[in-house]
Amino acid sequence: MRLVTIDSREVGGRPGIGLPSGEILDLAASPAGLTAAQWRPQSVVSVLAEGAEGAARVALLIGECAAASDTQRQQWRSTGRLLPAAGTRLMAPIRRPGLLLMVTDSAAGPSACYVKNPNSATGPDAVLAMPEGEHPHLYLLGMLGMVIGRPLFRVTAGQAVRGIAALTLVADLGTERLGSGPNGGRTDARQFPGACVVGPALVTIDEFSPGANWALTVRVNGRAVSTGPSALNLEQAATLVAGLSSRYAFRPGDIVGFPGGAPEIELPASSRVSLSLNAALELGFATGA
Repeated sequence: MRLVTIDSREVGGRPGIGLPSGEILDLAASPAGLTAAQWRPQSVVSVLAEGAEGAARVALLIGECAAASDTQRQQWRSTGRLLPAAGTRLMAPIRRPGLLLMVTDSAAGPSACYVKNPNSATGPDAVLAMPEGEHPHLYLLGMLGMVIGRPLFRVTAGQAVRGIAALTLVADLGTERLGSGPNGGRTDARQFPGACVVGPALVTIDEFSPGANWALTVRVNGRAVSTGPSALNLEQAATLVAGLSSRYAFRPGDIVGFPGGAPEIELPASSRVSLSLNAALELGFATGA
């Protein structure tokens, strides 16, 4: 399933489902007239935390939308239950993660990571302004975000496999390059609002082929600057998350970012940037002058 957070008048946004039709089902508005009438999840995190039961409820709603008549779907569009993908503003799928843990070097083990300010998270299509007083450079490390769906602390790799609920894309940004060593350089230069672009959706693990490596591509102004498969797949990510769980207690909705195989790059001013994961996800944003 593909979960999004719709930008709305509510501070935390509204949870939604990306449908195969290309539309978005607003879960806060959709229950009326559907079989799952009593289910109103508060957020995408609450859907993930329900595990198999939440996935079954989402599958039921997707099936009912697919089986609905044209008249029913038109009615849902008129009342805002069905929204077009184009033109519907999305927030970061998890507006404020409890923990944003950035692993800067997967090969270096649990020491090469840092905690990023959850308030630095922003959603797709953001336009980022340089923070005042910082160096006039912006550096990007494209990451694959492992979204945690159940509590994990001091777990095995097998338990971590079951605890990684979904994938998302993460653009880890800073005004200085990440350094080497256990502290990852000046990580305080990567904490400003907008320094972590996340999204556009959470795609659950069952949507990906078992054992396949995840391929991340980074494009700047339409040109691929780095591409190719990383050495990361679910089993390897689970081993890394299990190692991290010896020191970090993970909760549903936490995000652990791993480098997607692309090196850190300096972004030109006034750039359009996109990260894409195979054909499953594409995250776009822009930098200001």
